[in-house]
Amino acid sequence: MSDMSRRGFIGGTAGAAALSAVPARDARAAEPGDGPVRAVHLTVEHLVAPLGIDAARPRFGWRLEAGGTGRSQSAYQIAVGSAAGRADVWDSGRVASGEQTARVYGGPALRSRTRYHWRVRVWDEGGRAGPWSAASWFETALMREEEWTARWIGTGVVLPPSPHTLGPRRLFPARLEDGHTLGQTFRSRSRLTAVAVLLTAGTGAGCVMTLHRDGPGGAVLGRRELSGLDGQVQGRLDLPSPVEGGAFYLELSRVRGELSWMGAGADAYPHGDAHRDGVREADDRWLFGIPPDPPAAPLVRAEFDVPGEVAAARLYVSGLGHAVSRINGRRVGDAVLSPVVTDYDRRALFTSHDVTGLVRRGRNAVGIALGRGFFATRAPETDGSHLAPWVAEPRVRAELVVTLADGRAVTVRTGPDWRVTEGPTTAESAMGGESYDARRAARLEGWSEPGFRAAGWRPAVVVERPAGRVEAYAAEPVRTHEAIRPVAVTRRDGVRVYDFGPTLAGWARLRARLPEGTTVRMRYGEKLDDRGRVFVGAPGWHHNPAVTGRYQVDEFTAAGRGVETWEPSFTYKGFRYVEVSGTDRDLDLVAVPVRGDLADTMDLRVGHPVTQWIVGAFAQSARGVLFGHPAIGPAGGKSGWTGNAHFAAQPMLYRFGAASLFAKWLEDLRLRQAPDGRLPLVAPLGDDLAGEPSPTWTGVYPYLVRRYWMTYGDPTVPERHFDAVARYAEWLLAQAGDGLMDDRFGDWYPPHGTGNPQAPEGGRLVGTAHLVQSLRDATALADLLGRADHARRWRSRTEELVRRFNAAFLDTGAGHYRTDRAVGYRQTSNAVPLAFGLVPAEHARRVAAGLAADVEARGRHLNTGCAGTATLPYALSDHGRADLAHAVLAQETYPSYGYLRGLGATTFWENWESTARGRNDPILSSPVTWLVERVVGVEMLRPGWARFAVAPRAFGPLASARVALDTVRGRIEVAWRRRGGTLVLDVRVPVNAVAEVAVPGGRRELGSGRHRVEAPVRG
Repeated sequence: MSDMSRRGFIGGTAGAAALSAVPARDARAAEPGDGPVRAVHLTVEHLVAPLGIDAARPRFGWRLEAGGTGRSQSAYQIAVGSAAGRADVWDSGRVASGEQTARVYGGPALRSRTRYHWRVRVWDEGGRAGPWSAASWFETALMREEEWTARWIGTGVVLPPSPHTLGPRRLFPARLEDGHTLGQTFRSRSRLTAVAVLLTAGTGAGCVMTLHRDGPGGAVLGRRELSGLDGQVQGRLDLPSPVEGGAFYLELSRVRGELSWMGAGADAYPHGDAHRDGVREADDRWLFGIPPDPPAAPLVRAEFDVPGEVAAARLYVSGLGHAVSRINGRRVGDAVLSPVVTDYDRRALFTSHDVTGLVRRGRNAVGIALGRGFFATRAPETDGSHLAPWVAEPRVRAELVVTLADGRAVTVRTGPDWRVTEGPTTAESAMGGESYDARRAARLEGWSEPGFRAAGWRPAVVVERPAGRVEAYAAEPVRTHEAIRPVAVTRRDGVRVYDFGPTLAGWARLRARLPEGTTVRMRYGEKLDDRGRVFVGAPGWHHNPAVTGRYQVDEFTAAGRGVETWEPSFTYKGFRYVEVSGTDRDLDLVAVPVRGDLADTMDLRVGHPVTQWIVGAFAQSARGVLFGHPAIGPAGGKSGWTGNAHFAAQPMLYRFGAASLFAKWLEDLRLRQAPDGRLPLVAPLGDDLAGEPSPTWTGVYPYLVRRYWMTYGDPTVPERHFDAVARYAEWLLAQAGDGLMDDRFGDWYPPHGTGNPQAPEGGRLVGTAHLVQSLRDATALADLLGRADHARRWRSRTEELVRRFNAAFLDTGAGHYRTDRAVGYRQTSNAVPLAFGLVPAEHARRVAAGLAADVEARGRHLNTGCAGTATLPYALSDHGRADLAHAVLAQETYPSYGYLRGLGATTFWENWESTARGRNDPILSSPVTWLVERVVGVEMLRPGWARFAVAPRAFGPLASARVALDTVRGRIEVAWRRRGGTLVLDVRVPVNAVAEVAVPGGRRELGSGRHRVEAPVRG
């Protein structure tokens, strides 16, 4: 396979220098004393010994070890058998190839619920066979839907959705004038306990809220006078008693002061209308109906007999939204928030567990606690998650297969013979948190053990299966990690505020001795308000999506039975602070980080305190969003926002072993694609297909497919996704009728914001550049797969787009890029074309000089949002101003990373402002890639790190820098230091890889092993 073109490939290839191979290798031929090449670290589906896969043709991979230098693989042989050391299932024979990852199984169809053993041997560069590896294994799950004999069960409760008039959208104020009224009709299938609206108010404003049955003039169901309003607030009318669903009319009247009701400014709600003075208007007002609380989270259980000695036992379970299983009173596994989130109308996931040690001869019991998660969320929230098409009450399908020593099997399956009751988790929502009643838990003690008296439990109800297909989740689970003790505890207004230092995703673990019935309330937040309390924000507004007002709150009600310990089971939060109320008793409260259990694969050291902070803040930010997909915004989102992940994907690929996570997320994106090729802005948990094009956001799809291939050397992912990428590329081209693309987001959140996160120049320049980038990514995939017609067409269109781009935006007289909005010089408008390789050669020096001059004029500060920040360091360093790139990243005054650091940040924030809403968001992660690829100088050249560049060239003020990367071929280490006028470069190359080294004064090609290169360097 030829080297990939790196022209303009940000996040791995922006403006990379062309490194040419030299004829002589810096490695001798292997000698007998070097020993054989041995395969180690065997993987299947990019996992070590996975339990419960359903891939029909699994992918094998391995790393290599060998003595000496310049060692490589010339061939391999894979043997799969029914037992270790056998090859009675499949033998690949000797395959002449240097590839060692994503080698696809080619044997007969695999059987469900079967453990297969496998091993591999390789031949070295001289054709000498090495030894067989140690045996590894993989185990299949239930591979086909028809093989399940269990049924979906639940409580049988059916709850209609709560009403709302407008989904997430930009809102506009409708002024309520003295002597006039504003109203909104709406319909509700659900019972209602309250209604809420969003208001903007002058200080001390007020009005009267009245709810009528049917329309204006209908029976009055409730009335409330609002007073003392100020700023962005919620108006809420709690009803005297719940009312049945139907048609309603909500009216605001008798205004005092300045007051506006927020709405769409258009007729956007099909089941009602806005009114002014009782007369219909052609727009709609924002309104939410609040239903009664849903039932407590259910428990299901069954007992069964095992008539012999247990040889093996497997539990296959899909509990929606989440499930915690127990057998004979003991928890199954240590995964939390399982299964991970999907769009449940596309697919649901099940997990496989080895429970051999939990099942015993004789009487047994199995119990499953179900949580709502995003499948069964009922809390009205402004993200609209409770209105998703799949939302229903929790349900589970589980199958327990016990194999006896004599070969017989006992199968326990969910069905109507199971029993169900409401558990101790009395309230739970993905955004709102959990309420747990330990008194109820005490009454249910022993519920998952045999012999429990299930008085009051009722038969489980067979319920509908989710609309999506059910698939095995064979990937790293979400787990808890080492607890963090508070760094400070303060008292404010009769509550305690615990400060845990770093901002994180997870929850608190409480341990205390409390009187029976005491309810401890824990409110989580990423920042404090002016009083030193956890900042909440007005319900329903940007800072608090919970319409009910309950946002990131856990409640524990004590049983009064000595020292009690509790932590949530079904929800996680984003926080640094926890505010505790409800008791003055001593508490032992610790923070529990929760995240996908991915391997940490990068150690990057760059020496400077601010740039090193960037490295650490990125890692902390990324850990807070790894929950089976890049779940951006642990405090306020938890959804798969494409744009945030676009700018964080390559740093994440460097930092974590993310093959399984990103494979799952790419499938989320593919399954949400519309027939015409559009992609969602959010997947999973989003229904907003990008009707307004946004390649800065949705362009993550072709980008990540390409980067996945390069990082893991896995061509099966491009093969699976190419048709969807092609549809997306063609849809984008169709939107660019005049050759330009107006991006919905553009350079999102530049500094000096006025509340509008969009950059003043609009999205046409950035959008068109990212359209070009998406076509380049798609073209590279077409080349890989031999889709010559696609590649030819996309190359031609790319050339046309670049010409049109420069004709539209490049001011050749001024020597810089400008948009059609007169907003002055914009760093992003020039950094993006430079980094993407769009600038004509004859103008590049002048454009780069103008960019550098603007950075200097701003006191060496950036003036960029997410798109510009990703490209600015490349644009500067690749055009001779590495010093400026370092200076910008090392700045300590606003706007800069150092400014955030000075505010006490331990993660990246949503933007550069001290008032930033989200304080755990990886959208500003891209400079980490520049630190790897330009400062340390490591860059992939061929898929799977078969060949990589080592070319440090952005030294700046640093005396040294180093990185260690654990890749699919093994560990790469590059470290340099300046010693007087000499650059000392140490390189470790994995077996079966080649490093192309470029240093001042020369280029060398290095095979496997450890090497030192010295060269003269200026400065």
